[in-house]
Amino acid sequence: MSKKDDGNILSYADKAFIAFHEIMSSKQNNMLENVNRANKGELFVLRFLFVSNTDVFPSELSAALGASTARISALLGALEKKGQIVRSIDKSNRRNILVTITEAGRDRAKAEMKQIQRSITQVFDDMGESDTAEFIRLASKFFDLLQKYIPEE
Repeated sequence: MSKKDDGNILSYADKAFIAFHEIMSSKQNNMLENVNRANKGELFVLRFLFVSNTDVFPSELSAALGASTARISALLGALEKKGQIVRSIDKSNRRNILVTITEAGRDRAKAEMKQIQRSITQVFDDMGESDTAEFIRLASKFFDLLQKYIPEE
């Protein structure tokens, strides 16, 4: 907590933190729950593979998603059945499995990223040019400052 104006009164920064936390908790959790429930992490895996544009090990997906290897294995099985990824043996070390996104997986990832872009663009359109510019300015400042106080792993 930051400095308090009075022993019992929260500072503006403390109040802002509480308000920000409440907004992020209530709004983000609902959105994330809907996305996770609908896709069970599949879209995260597809976007990761699409953006990395290379074969990856399941352990890399596990670390990026923060999920167990068993969960990743289940996701990969579901995506493989849908024809959106393929798993193959690593030729340089036959004990390893490599995961590759297929064209169908690329198409799904592109479509989902396009939908997210359309949604965010619509929000900015509804906010208006001035509020959007102010939001971008403040978000940039917020995350720049946040990097000073939250160490990277």
